[in-house]
Amino acid sequence: MKNNNFLKDLFVLDMANNHFGNLSHAKKIVKSFSVVKKKYNINATIKFQFRNLPDFVHKQYRSSDLKYVRRFLDTKLSDQGFFELFKYIKKNKFLTSCTPFDEKSVDKIEKFNFDFIKIASVSALDFNLHERVVKNKIPKIISTGGISLDDIDKIVSFYSKKKQSFAIMHCVSIYPSRNEDLNLKFIQNLKSRYENLPIGWSTHESPEEILPGTIAQTFGASIFEKHIGINSKRFPLNKYSITPLLLDKWLENFYKSKQMIGSINKKIFKEELKTINQLSRGVYAKMDLKKNSILNEQNTYFAIPYQENQISSHELKKNTKIKKDILKDKPVMKKDAIFDKNLIYEYKLKSYLHKAKAMMNYNNIKVGNVFDLEMSHHKGVENFEKIGCFLFNIVNKEYAKKILVMLPNQIHPSHFHKSKSETFIILAGSLKLKDGKRKYDLYPGDRVDLQKSSWHEFRAGTDGCIFEEISTTSFKKDSFYKNKKIKNLKRDERKTYIDNWFELKLEKKIKT
Repeated sequence: MKNNNFLKDLFVLDMANNHFGNLSHAKKIVKSFSVVKKKYNINATIKFQFRNLPDFVHKQYRSSDLKYVRRFLDTKLSDQGFFELFKYIKKNKFLTSCTPFDEKSVDKIEKFNFDFIKIASVSALDFNLHERVVKNKIPKIISTGGISLDDIDKIVSFYSKKKQSFAIMHCVSIYPSRNEDLNLKFIQNLKSRYENLPIGWSTHESPEEILPGTIAQTFGASIFEKHIGINSKRFPLNKYSITPLLLDKWLENFYKSKQMIGSINKKIFKEELKTINQLSRGVYAKMDLKKNSILNEQNTYFAIPYQENQISSHELKKNTKIKKDILKDKPVMKKDAIFDKNLIYEYKLKSYLHKAKAMMNYNNIKVGNVFDLEMSHHKGVENFEKIGCFLFNIVNKEYAKKILVMLPNQIHPSHFHKSKSETFIILAGSLKLKDGKRKYDLYPGDRVDLQKSSWHEFRAGTDGCIFEEISTTSFKKDSFYKNKKIKNLKRDERKTYIDNWFELKLEKKIKT
């Protein structure tokens, strides 16, 4: 799928037929909304709607009183008028977009050189129109009001196959839409279903409603379409189009909410750390303590205030020894303590294990709570984040399957296997693989075959990597490393074996 980042945080302001065929009124709309655009510095496009009139309407119905026949024919704007308005929109620093309702209108869009093409919900399943539209490389935004999820799948498949830059808009084609019709959580479904595809919200609720935009962005919408116009006695505005004053109020709420929502990453602020430190309990001596004493609940107690560089209640672990005498009721400082290296080793392993579990959870890859896991640390646990990987052994018969989890930018050093051939299939993240003289940049869904006795090494991308290894039978003594130090290590010296997320069964001990 092509890069669609330029569709992020885009506001589509649909003028539709609210120009009423009057160029002067249309320019007033543009000018009024340009003030709001400038105030909030939004990435915004004003959208036209093109119909090849009068041919768009069957000749026998052109004089009828049908609602949309009258609306389209009675508010017709000439091509010259549209082009003048197009230039005026550009002058006011807006991007341009247009909805074509027939194939000839696409010709006009290409001639004008619009920034975006918007496909209306009524045309979402019109593949005659789609086939014409994809003949250009203008980015597409496709509304999906009134069509099924299966139909949306067809649209996404079609535009992906055609290598188009495009986005999908959740839309309710009721004008105006009632709150109970909006179904905004469906945006979350679309975000999960179509990875890396921008998802938007084409909104037709009452202009007085400011919550839907906030909720839509919370569920992951990054494009927002609103019908716009200005009121006058001659040209009264419909019930679902927003005025500049109400858009100002809508955007104020939108950005306030965006500020509150933040990002998916955990933030830690200096102010909260200061508060936490002031409320944390420090470790104090319950009695006079002699050098080499082991700290425990019999000879220490916890109390506030916590002193800077003091051991806190959550940092005190078993087998912690002190390096000097400490008098009763004095704080126990970190510099005066010796922590159990075996526990530090275990905590370090657990922290890496938590990261692996999180990566698998984020990507919905399950191995259960009991498993056969090897943690390879070719240059020691202390260097695991740089060099190593997790290997979940799933099956090992005449065929074998492993799931490998690598932390961001983690390297697995050069090695080969004499007995097994293997295939890597990328599940999540990315991997740079070197196999002999061949180099690969691999992404989810990519597959590469590795032959016996072929030197290979790999590095995870910035988001890490999870991939399957499908191979012939895997043997414990069948990995041969190029690096001499790694080569001279016994297998158990470069491996830790884990069989449960919650309880590490460690045989290694660090000399104190």
